[in-house]
Amino acid sequence: MRKTLLLIITVLMICSVSSAKQGPVKVKLLLKDSTVVEGFLRSELSDRDTVVAVSPDAKGKKSKYSFNQVERLFLLSDNDSIKPVEVVPLRVYSSMHSGKGIIFDSPRMLFLAYQGKYVNGYVGYVWVYNTVAWNLEPLAYYKLNDSQVARPYLNFGTIFRKSKGKMANSFEEYPELTKELEDGTLTTKAINDDPMLMVKELDKILEKNR
Repeated sequence: MRKTLLLIITVLMICSVSSAKQGPVKVKLLLKDSTVVEGFLRSELSDRDTVVAVSPDAKGKKSKYSFNQVERLFLLSDNDSIKPVEVVPLRVYSSMHSGKGIIFDSPRMLFLAYQGKYVNGYVGYVWVYNTVAWNLEPLAYYKLNDSQVARPYLNFGTIFRKSKGKMANSFEEYPELTKELEDGTLTTKAINDDPMLMVKELDKILEKNR
């Protein structure tokens, strides 16, 4: 889990303009028409993007593919011990509060950080203005396996920005999980250490209640 999140964050740093000197990461792009494209990732995959840009070599000409064309994307590491990181286009809710917000028309590219039996956890990147400057920050999302839409529940880019009480709003359909927040079973430190902890616990609850 930690290796996956570390690679995800590193990849986004590499792909950002500020870290462009380090060079882009190798990828394997699978399109919905079964086309396979291999090369180097040349886009951020943030909430400002609508296409995946890939070039055959690190500084070559970029080809662009709409998120709507993409089946999935794999980020490849030079370290054989690290499995490829899967990135998928998913529509997302605009609000972290259950039952609120709109579903964005365009999908976002989300990094698969936890694959469970009944629910998956993802990381997506959004530009956030902090009163001084725009920062590219990671948001954690969850999506039930029988749903087509992911909901954000935590910004873990800099600090734990939501109290446990507010985080419970993201999971209010699951009282067993919110109770773990309220009674201290799930601590702020534990969630900061592993942002996918909420999704893992939800997966356990869903399996228990089947």
